[in-house]
Amino acid sequence: MFRVDLFSLTSAGAYLLLVFITLAAAPRKDLVDSRQKWQLWWVGPGTLLAYSAGSPWVFLAGWIISVVPLCLDTATGRASRLVLASSSVPLALAFAAPASPAAFLLLVLAAAMRKGIFPFHFWIPKAFEAGPLPVLNLFLNGHLGAFLLIRFAAPMFPEPAREYLSVLGVFATVTSVLGALTALGTRQPRRILALLCGSQAAMILAGLENANAQGVTGALLHWWVVAFSTSALLAVYRALEARSTETAALNGFLGFGFHAPRLAVFFAIAAAALVGVPGTLGFAAEDLLFHGSLDSHPLFGVGLPLATAFNAVTAFNLFARLFLGRRGIHVPRIADALPRERWALTMSTAVLVAGGVFPHVFAALRAPAANEIAALLTGR
Repeated sequence: MFRVDLFSLTSAGAYLLLVFITLAAAPRKDLVDSRQKWQLWWVGPGTLLAYSAGSPWVFLAGWIISVVPLCLDTATGRASRLVLASSSVPLALAFAAPASPAAFLLLVLAAAMRKGIFPFHFWIPKAFEAGPLPVLNLFLNGHLGAFLLIRFAAPMFPEPAREYLSVLGVFATVTSVLGALTALGTRQPRRILALLCGSQAAMILAGLENANAQGVTGALLHWWVVAFSTSALLAVYRALEARSTETAALNGFLGFGFHAPRLAVFFAIAAAALVGVPGTLGFAAEDLLFHGSLDSHPLFGVGLPLATAFNAVTAFNLFARLFLGRRGIHVPRIADALPRERWALTMSTAVLVAGGVFPHVFAALRAPAANEIAALLTGR
């Protein structure tokens, strides 16, 4: 019923740290909101239950528990709620059906719906427009779609996986590039952050399709990069949003870095890691991911770096608009990072920087699962 190994332990451990970072950095108004409190109590434990699952039905239970809060929250939008609620249907049908290519495709469909892979990519920006950012952060960064493919889809259906995962890789690459291009022309910060999260997270599924351990290891490391980077970005933005009403419109440059330099530094480091700047875990992850993708599928090896380049431009532009470009006398006075916010964001930054200094340590934690997936996809 339950299965505990290095992959599940490291995934659960990283997720628990994300939960702590998210709760510690969240504004007080979010933590005392009764709606968000019960949502967090469902998303977190549901994700952890899915990580510990050895049985498909236990995993399905964790999947449903984690998705219920967003399905019941009108702030996430009707279209988003419909996609998320519907994602449980193909998952249940696949687990109930006999082993066949059709069952495997149902699992892929469930993963694509939850991860926001084209043509279901629209639900993430819609949910971010007015949805609770701490809850959405923990929901998205559970990456249960990727976990489903690794723990159940590929081991249960190795032959269909070898045949059809490349199709998912194509759709994931399209999602990544499309999201990056859309973000370039977007002005609303919440939508920009949603598109950045979705675009970079899609690379995880694209990397899992690689038939070599190098590319799969890069995808699994990129899982952590996306999780810790986007958690920090969303925490910093939510802190600014709680301090000032100017963030919603983002007309011109706000110059918040004058009064909140610590928040600016945390945002900059997280953005740099997300797009693979050297010295961060993102660089090591994307290096492995891109080289592995080039060996398996040149389309992925070209499309993913292109999306990352676009996202780097978007991330810098958002940083500049939030923190630069206005004289201090014209910037409304806001509080810099509070002590609890500093501790939380420092933890996220420490993971990203330590991964850049000691990438072999982080790669060793993901290597066994990567080797197993690569062996399944090559038939060895």
